[in-house]
Amino acid sequence: MTFRDEWVSDCGTVRLICGDCLEVLPTLGKVDAVVTDPPYSSGGFQEAGKSAGSIGSRQDDTIWMDNLSSRGYSRVVVRVLKKIRSAEEFYVFTDWKMWQATVDCFEDAGIRARNMLVWDKQQMGMGLPWRNQHELICYGRRRNARRLTGGFGNVLKCARSGNENHPTEKPVLLIQSILMNATDGIVLDPFMGSGTTGVACARTARRFIGIEIEPKYFEIAKRRISDELNRFPLLEKTQAPAQLDLIGGDDDPA
Repeated sequence: MTFRDEWVSDCGTVRLICGDCLEVLPTLGKVDAVVTDPPYSSGGFQEAGKSAGSIGSRQDDTIWMDNLSSRGYSRVVVRVLKKIRSAEEFYVFTDWKMWQATVDCFEDAGIRARNMLVWDKQQMGMGLPWRNQHELICYGRRRNARRLTGGFGNVLKCARSGNENHPTEKPVLLIQSILMNATDGIVLDPFMGSGTTGVACARTARRFIGIEIEPKYFEIAKRRISDELNRFPLLEKTQAPAQLDLIGGDDDPA
């Protein structure tokens, strides 16, 4: 296939591709970990309410594929996960309404869901009578988890990003903290958006491959990651602090 656009950093540690991840993924080589925030169609409590998407009903901006039903989301995500055959570790953002669908996607793709990570945004959002203050991250592996220091809890406190670059932009420090307890190697984000995962990889000296279908966000990601690489060209993983107040229980021994 012909990609819409492609960019490789001067140091060769970052590769960004503008295109449909379902078409791009079979062309990639080995990757080690996946950190991604797919559009999880959370616009309504009922299936009929998802047709507008979670962003399109409130802003001029829209997110590609964010108006699918739960079954439509599951079909796409399973296809994506099955095409990432070499990765060992997966971190996929979702919310409480789509949690079980996301776990099912992991299982259908041969990935064992091992834990629920909770992003505490430290500030309430929309919702009545209980206002939303968190998102979930489904963590999975193909084989048993490695036991590192055991010093990371599964509740991560981090303020919102402000969505300056993307309607659902994640904070760099949140992704950075995930990476600090993730497997080494090449990190892939098949739903790259504005490139936050790539920025976090630059800060933690990790190689990164990002795929984004929207040219607008591809260009934003390219600018953000390039600027970060210029700021920290020689940053070592041991120099990259977690910078988050991490709380939670012990590792799952299962």
